[in-house]
Amino acid sequence: MSPNKYDVVIVGSGLAGIVAANRLADYNLEVLLLDENIHIGGQILRRIPQNLGVGAGREPSQVRRIGFRFIESVKEKKIRVMNRTKVLGIQPEGELLIEEDEKRAYTITADIILFATGARERFLPFKGWMLPGVLSTGAVQILIKGSGVLPAKEILIAGSGPFLYAVAYEFVINKGTVLSVLEQTMLLDNISLIGRLLYQFPKFTEGLRYLAKLLISGVPIRYGTQLIEARGDTGLTEVVAARVDRSGRVREGTEKVFKTRALAVGHGFVPNIELPQLAGCELEYSQDKGGWVVRVKDDLETSIERVYAAGEITGIGGALKSITEGNLSAMGILHNLGKVSENEYISHLQRLSKERRHHLAFGKCLNTLYKIPHGAIRSIPDETVICRCEGVRMGDIQKAIANGYDTPGALKRILRVGMGTCQGRICGPVLYDILSAYREIPAHDIPPFSVRVPVKAVSCGSLIS
Repeated sequence: MSPNKYDVVIVGSGLAGIVAANRLADYNLEVLLLDENIHIGGQILRRIPQNLGVGAGREPSQVRRIGFRFIESVKEKKIRVMNRTKVLGIQPEGELLIEEDEKRAYTITADIILFATGARERFLPFKGWMLPGVLSTGAVQILIKGSGVLPAKEILIAGSGPFLYAVAYEFVINKGTVLSVLEQTMLLDNISLIGRLLYQFPKFTEGLRYLAKLLISGVPIRYGTQLIEARGDTGLTEVVAARVDRSGRVREGTEKVFKTRALAVGHGFVPNIELPQLAGCELEYSQDKGGWVVRVKDDLETSIERVYAAGEITGIGGALKSITEGNLSAMGILHNLGKVSENEYISHLQRLSKERRHHLAFGKCLNTLYKIPHGAIRSIPDETVICRCEGVRMGDIQKAIANGYDTPGALKRILRVGMGTCQGRICGPVLYDILSAYREIPAHDIPPFSVRVPVKAVSCGSLIS
């Protein structure tokens, strides 16, 4: 086989990617694992270097222990790993345009492609969210796990979803002070999630550990509370939050001011579907799965033959779902290549499909509970920046919608929203919610941004090398 041709190319080295790579390598396939990050494992498997951070030596959770074993196994098997590598484009016949370490761009080919590109954070913009000192919850976790440092001695954490508690936990065990966790959803709604967690025992025990540590540490958790404004001249100095009703509208007179120089915000996750979309894979909108996702068959093959998808891009559902889908996609690929018998394939398919259904049921509960309500979208002030790259404000978008520019593509052309460096990865999901709320139409009627090569920014040096 030529140096640039592989049996299987896996794009993304999170849990789904490394699980699939391990299974496929056992059948003597030429497997290439691509990832933009310095290390494999994705966000969940980042770990504090042993010489940094007081939390470095702590026992990891069950899911992380499983993940670390897969990472070690990848290193031991005949799997080629390319870190710091972007996939810029996909062509027919399994040809991928990649940029390696921002130094050179070239093409590779694969008999089969597996997309395991994961998810990114979702945000609800608010006045002042661009101030220095306002970070994403993911950025805070990267600082702690990747470098063993805290962004500040004290922090306020706000938004919605279980990830808030995970970040708060990491902050506390590394000797930081969490002033409060502001959860937008209601307490009773969060309690309803416990029933689903009973079928996800590792998640259940992990969640209990987070909450117990926060309660023991005296961290206040305020439910039904939303960020209103971040204030400061040259940097964050205080945050205003208020109680909200179930529609996401602020309850007048409930505003509270928090003095802080650091604020972490996040509202869950959305799938990274751009590469499968570019490849021509059929997409579907499902609120139960977290928005626009890649449509897959039972064995996780997409609508394009010999192209598979696994992990969060088929539906936001957590680490256990990604592990199951890593195994399921690998079995589908092995069956496609004639490496396993029909009986072995069917046996694994039935078992793994049953596991996947349980994970999707949990994801449905999660994605429904933590959906950003239209009332919260309509409450965004006109002066709030929505597209950070191009400086497009909420008022600009409202006026454009009123003038008939009522699709993502039309807004992109008239306002340049989504045309910056991030290519709409931050503002896109917010924009879809804005269009749905102001046009009063279902979210599935709002198509995602179109994608073109290069999918991500590429250095000029790579293009001329």
